[in-house]
Amino acid sequence: MRTFIRLLIVLLSSVAIDSVAVRAAENPHDRPAREWSAIHNDFYWTDQNGARILTRSGCLCKFGDTFYWYGGNPRGFREQYCYSSKDLTHWTNHGVILRHDTDANRIDVAYNDKTRQYVMVLKYDGNGAYLGIATSDKPDGPFTFKSQTLVDDARMGDMSIFKDDDGTLYLAYVSWATGINMQHGIYRFAPNYLTLDKRIYLWDIPHREGNHIFKRNGIYYYGTSKTAGIQSSATAYYTAKKLDGPWSDPKPLPTPGSNNSWDSQVDFVYPFKGTKGTVYMFAGDRWLKDVPKGRNGDYVWLPLGFDGDEPKLNYYQDWELNLQTGEWRPFDPARNLAAGKSAAASSSVNGNLAGNVTDTTTYENYASTFWESDLSDSQWISIDLGKPTEVNRVILKWGTQAAKSFKIQVSLDNATWKEVFDTTIGSSYTVTDETFPTTTARYVRMNATERATIPFRGFGRFGRGNRTQSATAPATQAEVAPATAPATAPKPTGYVLFDFQVLKD
Repeated sequence: MRTFIRLLIVLLSSVAIDSVAVRAAENPHDRPAREWSAIHNDFYWTDQNGARILTRSGCLCKFGDTFYWYGGNPRGFREQYCYSSKDLTHWTNHGVILRHDTDANRIDVAYNDKTRQYVMVLKYDGNGAYLGIATSDKPDGPFTFKSQTLVDDARMGDMSIFKDDDGTLYLAYVSWATGINMQHGIYRFAPNYLTLDKRIYLWDIPHREGNHIFKRNGIYYYGTSKTAGIQSSATAYYTAKKLDGPWSDPKPLPTPGSNNSWDSQVDFVYPFKGTKGTVYMFAGDRWLKDVPKGRNGDYVWLPLGFDGDEPKLNYYQDWELNLQTGEWRPFDPARNLAAGKSAAASSSVNGNLAGNVTDTTTYENYASTFWESDLSDSQWISIDLGKPTEVNRVILKWGTQAAKSFKIQVSLDNATWKEVFDTTIGSSYTVTDETFPTTTARYVRMNATERATIPFRGFGRFGRGNRTQSATAPATQAEVAPATAPATAPKPTGYVLFDFQVLKD
């Protein structure tokens, strides 16, 4: 009997362990990367808890098989955050990895292969700032602050770092030695990345910031934005065969259809290197929003195109990146099995019918067509694919009022439903992009039980503010622009959904 009980305990323990393992594997933030990672602009990125990502004036790094997105809390820049992801869609928040009593932004991180340390470089203590250094033995921190120093015996403006192919680290900085934001320079770091070794170039570039360096086909690109506080700005770049020059005259980055880098200030350009090529991704901070026109979200990530050696930046609200091959592609709307199909909902108000979510939209007009429900918290919207179809993915683009708790369900007869995904962390102005095991269904339904709050309206035509806590303008942004005149945001009746896509990948 005792032997039987021991065996039963072992079996139950094994089942419990297996169940925990299964639940962990089903956590979308623990999933391995898809073949094609999806980037969705004009919406907010969120972490595993549904909270908005705080990585202003930050950087993206890859250590091992994981991407790390670092940046600051814009409400004062006293805290630096770290998020990690394997697919660039689902992000895990590692919390505050460096806290300090003064504002610090333009965070950048590099790994030193010789000292085996992760080195954080900061624009530290003010708009005219010191060079700050912090270190950690792990990419997700915590980091320990080590030093602050003047550059050229003067304060500096924006800065970033660039690690060359030979492992040498360089500082690109805006010098205040001859006046506020009047010169730009490049310094080589000492081999330990903790101090500066030698300045290798200095030139007059007045009233430009957002400086960054990337390298392509043996050519170095030095990019800048206009010094305009939190205003969006066109991007300009210089080129050189060597970091110590000579550098070309500046050229504007072509952005057909936009004169301000698609409503952003450039932060960095990140190269995704793969087996077939390299995708160079432009990353911008979007401080000012134009919500009625669909210009929302804190960050803009776009693939740079090249005509020979000349970069060009077109806009894609949705695009995909193959992290293995280093290729990218625009999202093909023909893949959306729900396009043009009929939709039904538990309720619709103000003429915003269920069928709006299957209309063909673009980044220029998507915000003008949506489904809106009444005030009841229990609401559903269902797509009729017309016939039994294999499906394994949904993309939901939420508006002013999202569902916090909802399920994705499928059915063959519109009566018996099977659950394929559920969450309790939905939030407004975000994208739900989830894959589930391939199944056959004619109907695909979003069944919501609880509405999300609207935590943050951002900077823009709806004014500034946070509904749950006060928010101030970023103190470390140079020449911070005045707030636009506050306007009253439209009060949603119930759930608001711009788009409901169904796919089979």
